[in-house]
Amino acid sequence: MQAAAMILTPSDVEALLKDDSAESRVGVLEKVSGHYNAGRLSEREGLIAEQIFRLLMRDAERLVRGALAMRLKANPGVPRDIVLHLANDHHEVATPVLSASSVLSDADLIQMIESTQEIIKLNAIAGRPLVSSRLSDALIDTRYPEVISSLLANDGASISETSLSSICSEFAAEESVMMAMAARAHLPAALVDRLMQQASASVTKALKKNYQFGAALVEKAAHAVQETTLAQLLSKPVSDKDMAQLCAQMHTEGRLNASIIMTALCLGHLHFVRHALAKLADIPVSNATKLLGDKGELGVRALYTRTQMPDSMYGAVSLLVAIAHELEAQHIMAGSQAYANMAVERLLTHPRAKDVDNLPYIMALLRGQPRR
Repeated sequence: MQAAAMILTPSDVEALLKDDSAESRVGVLEKVSGHYNAGRLSEREGLIAEQIFRLLMRDAERLVRGALAMRLKANPGVPRDIVLHLANDHHEVATPVLSASSVLSDADLIQMIESTQEIIKLNAIAGRPLVSSRLSDALIDTRYPEVISSLLANDGASISETSLSSICSEFAAEESVMMAMAARAHLPAALVDRLMQQASASVTKALKKNYQFGAALVEKAAHAVQETTLAQLLSKPVSDKDMAQLCAQMHTEGRLNASIIMTALCLGHLHFVRHALAKLADIPVSNATKLLGDKGELGVRALYTRTQMPDSMYGAVSLLVAIAHELEAQHIMAGSQAYANMAVERLLTHPRAKDVDNLPYIMALLRGQPRR
């Protein structure tokens, strides 16, 4: 099929060459760019169109340059010099190509980030459909809260865990940044836990909404809040890497204790328990998993002793570990009401239950945790 001819009328040519109205030149632009973007031009006509674009990108009227940027922003075949020229123009002209043009490389965009202090332009880059981690780091380095908030709000932005952690540390007092962080999907579990510990009331509320923390979280005392938060964090799949980071963080902050581990056991979250006990015992999680899986008494006893948790809790921990393994083998969902009911039944009928100290407390934990 032969390419359609691009026909410029005498008035079109006059509008391009003389100081005609901006609206007339925009009209010519609409005609030329429409054929160009649709791929309806021959090679020679395409080159002519690009020369027209170069003429218009230097137009004295911002209206014309802005219209050019809007018409060419989604076309990946536009010559790079035209896009770069538009990207370095006034923000009303630049933002369409900064926010959408695939012609601009990361190197181009990073150079622009480093050479401008215009928040509007930086926000346009932060909102691109795809933002690489390298580009995200350059935006974070601007230290502008508005830009970092825009970046965090962009689900298409790749932000490394190191950078997320850095934002959490350096912008803890910036509520807008912390709110954007709290609203971001798929944060690492350790980071959500950290945000919950340091966040303001409004950020905590956003976290609870985004990560489905129950209303009970608001009503509990500080210690219970930590346990309920942990239960909610573990209600979603957590990778080994994230779990290790979460336990390391809790250990550093002195929150990886017997009470937290007992809460996780009552919910049946063996994944967390394995990592938590491994951290407390200072051994690889693979070793802790084998010790906890020992059908006899030696493995669990040796691991528990190494953690230096209270001797008075060993009976409850070893029994709950055994019950958790049974229910895990039956594919009973940890944290569910079904898990709680079956765990209570096992505990009441188990011959070792009589040796458990504070059995009423354990039963209350099993029955009292928020359930799905």
